[in-house]
Amino acid sequence: MKSMKVIEEVLAEPINGAQRRERVTFHEMLGCSDGSVVLFGAGQLGRLCAQALKRNNIPVRAFCDRKIDLHGSVCDGVEVMSPEKAVHGFGSSSLFIVAIWTGTASEGMNERLGYLQGQGARLAMPFPALLWSLGEKGMNFHSFELPSLSLSHADELRRFANLFEDEESLATLAALLRQRLWGIYSDEHPVPHQYFPPDLVSLGDNEAVADGGAFNGDTLAEFMEKVGSKFSHYHAFEPDSVNLAALRQRLDGYSQHIRDQITVYEFALYSHRETLSFKSRGNPNSQIIKEKGEVSVEARTLDEALQNRPLTFLKLDIEGAEVSALHGAQSTIRRTQPLAAVCVYHKPDDLWEIPLLLRDMLPNHRFALRQHGFDGWETVCYAIPRR
Repeated sequence: MKSMKVIEEVLAEPINGAQRRERVTFHEMLGCSDGSVVLFGAGQLGRLCAQALKRNNIPVRAFCDRKIDLHGSVCDGVEVMSPEKAVHGFGSSSLFIVAIWTGTASEGMNERLGYLQGQGARLAMPFPALLWSLGEKGMNFHSFELPSLSLSHADELRRFANLFEDEESLATLAALLRQRLWGIYSDEHPVPHQYFPPDLVSLGDNEAVADGGAFNGDTLAEFMEKVGSKFSHYHAFEPDSVNLAALRQRLDGYSQHIRDQITVYEFALYSHRETLSFKSRGNPNSQIIKEKGEVSVEARTLDEALQNRPLTFLKLDIEGAEVSALHGAQSTIRRTQPLAAVCVYHKPDDLWEIPLLLRDMLPNHRFALRQHGFDGWETVCYAIPRR
């Protein structure tokens, strides 16, 4: 297949070649400017980039952002202005770095680059090369990773690629690897119907669902649109108290008959029972953290929660705890052989570690990969029973 060839090409790069690119790519581009940078995006990623630049004594002329309420404010000691004002002042001299990478985006990286260039910016590039060269090596920003570290797992990535039988999955993986290893972003738009793409998921009348990361019931609502009241049971797991309140409010809108088919669990899914630190955000990004958190939450295993009850559909979108949750669900998964839809974009190793773990538990399933957000966000691995 065409995409398999692309995958082999990007994985064939020697690690020392990738390490050289990490060192020189940003500096080569900076050398075409007057040596200064303008950061497009004044959020968390923009601030990370600004801190890396300041540690290396590279001037940051400005932040620019399309959020009007930020214009005129100061971020890390630097003015935030509109992109138009920034390009007018620095477009012919500075290197513009797009430091926007978010799961809530309604556009991709290439559209942002095109926007800056359309405004008149002479030099513009995405953020990865800057952080490859100047970022802290152990930095944790979702699935961002040095290309050389990803290439050190080339064997696992090849095993992962060989799980797929369809070109779309291979093309999705090829695009993810080009982004991660080369900072080259795809123009492909997200696949709709996350967790329920019709070419992969066909729901019956007796589904038993475990929804890890139930949030405010958004996945439940889409599930209900597809099956109505014809399902066996829906197990919703959500440890964030704000999200739980929104979930329960949604349930109040259903009939008693429907509510009797839904169980809400106020704990996190994990590999074992434990009390964990938790960052509560009241949004889909609430997560278990290693350092001391704002609150503590109870964590339990899916095996403990379901015991010997049936399961036909497993969804996990739990902000980086997916691997741990799968370890705590092994007995249930091996016993019930469900369709699994698991996010693989929260941590660098998730991309290959989760599918290979699923294959060990579901050896007779077929596997697929779909990207439901821009620029690698909302990437889901599907393990589908052959029936």
